[in-house]
Amino acid sequence: MYVRVVTIKCPNQTAKKAIKLHSNQVAHEQMKVGLIKQTTVDISDTNFLTVKYWISKSHFEKGRKNWIKVSQEFNEMGAIVSGVGGESEINMLDDFNNHI
Repeated sequence: MYVRVVTIKCPNQTAKKAIKLHSNQVAHEQMKVGLIKQTTVDISDTNFLTVKYWISKSHFEKGRKNWIKVSQEFNEMGAIVSGVGGESEINMLDDFNNHI
């Protein structure tokens, strides 16, 4: 599994709402090419991060094509976008489904 953590610093709350919505729309498109799950975490009134879980790094590379364009759009809206990623392991509670 490959995980990518993207931090997005927005200029204001209105931009944050718009960028989060667009980020979620992009995630649904990326799910067609190997994104398994996206978790969004609000860090502050104007900042959030997303954790994207991919089948593999090669799947991430396919999904990254449309993310590069979106990231540029976010920059044009005044957001600062940065990301890191790597191969990952996930430990989960055995009966995880009973706790959501």
